[in-house]
Amino acid sequence: MNDKPLKVLSVCTSDAGGGAPRAAYRIQQGVRELGIDSRMFVKDKRTKDGNVIALDEFVPHNALYHAFDWTRNKVKNKIQHFRWNRYPNREDIFMSDLRGTDLHGALQKLNYDILHLHWINQRFIPLEDLPQGKPIVWTLHDSWPFCGICHYFFDCEEYKYHCGYCPLLRSDKADDLSQKVWKKKSEIYKNLDLHIVTPSRWLADCAKQSGLLGRFPVSVIPNCLDVEAFRPLDEKEISPRWRKLQEIGKTKSLLLFGAVNAAIDKIKGFAYLLTALKRLEQQGCADDFELIVFGATESELSMDVKIPIHYVGYVSNTDDLVSLYNLASVMVVPSLTENLSYAIMESLSCATPVVAFNIGGNGDMIEHKVNGYLAKEKDDADLATGILWCLENNEGNRLGKAGREKVLRNYTLDVVCRQYKALYESVLKG
Repeated sequence: MNDKPLKVLSVCTSDAGGGAPRAAYRIQQGVRELGIDSRMFVKDKRTKDGNVIALDEFVPHNALYHAFDWTRNKVKNKIQHFRWNRYPNREDIFMSDLRGTDLHGALQKLNYDILHLHWINQRFIPLEDLPQGKPIVWTLHDSWPFCGICHYFFDCEEYKYHCGYCPLLRSDKADDLSQKVWKKKSEIYKNLDLHIVTPSRWLADCAKQSGLLGRFPVSVIPNCLDVEAFRPLDEKEISPRWRKLQEIGKTKSLLLFGAVNAAIDKIKGFAYLLTALKRLEQQGCADDFELIVFGATESELSMDVKIPIHYVGYVSNTDDLVSLYNLASVMVVPSLTENLSYAIMESLSCATPVVAFNIGGNGDMIEHKVNGYLAKEKDDADLATGILWCLENNEGNRLGKAGREKVLRNYTLDVVCRQYKALYESVLKG
């Protein structure tokens, strides 16, 4: 009988930073606690975890190689820039082609039974380097794996067929860059043993409908959260950094909004929040609350609102972030597209109700008028209604308590990693 632990190699561009790296790193740690021999392979190592392997460990460190590598990348980038520059009017939004980094055979040299992919962009993993002889679990954190070049497809449905006529490229041709990349992915995928995981039911439905991934098995396993860190706090536990905001919160309700590049990334929907605040002003609520924005130092948008806005910049310290969630009466997440938002999950875990648009995976976490409010998509009037509704219907913090209970039932490290362990074992048997 083989009693050797199952070996899993998780792959992500980094092991810390954004939502996908945090999710990948937590899962890698969690399944280890369940007896899985799990390690992580990254391009950008930020932790000191000995189970995280950096690409740099495989790169030759000599002047001749670096000169060759620099020249090779220069040529590759010039070719790709030429292809992208054929679309001078393309949207100013993050998109990815198939460029990757020389892995120096790392995926062949490392020992594992299952390869677990997470977010592999920013020119990290070349898809053609993926092993054909091993099962691959791929957790999708956006839509790039089943689209041509986009990470968010918005209202476009070309991903269901073969991409082309890309609205982000503002292309009027079928055989554009998005379709060329889509076709290359299709050629690569047909030789792979893929098992797709999505954190939300919405993204699972999209993957199943896609022309690229529709033939592969799809499982829904949510991201997990450290519920001991993200928890309700007593007043005395609030970070001293927010003393001024804490005093304001004694007389006014505090609204919270935040994300990376919160005020300037159109996808985050800050413009909709500002319009909703303007509506609340018109209803005579200008003196009732103030807004806190983290993830930005200022806004480039028109600030024609009387409600005070406090920009607190980027908050990297967990205790400071948890304190902000606890200070808020309502967290507002007006994003135009979401998979499974960490901002929503973290807020609910801190027993703070959330108002968000009813899009993507938001409905997996927010139960309408139970732990928050799901507003109609892109409807700033309903967003304003949701904010007021939560403020007026949270006696005894019943909404917040329901949110905390939701997280404890579904999104703890143990609950989520047991699902991954079962999936690994099933995939290996299959």
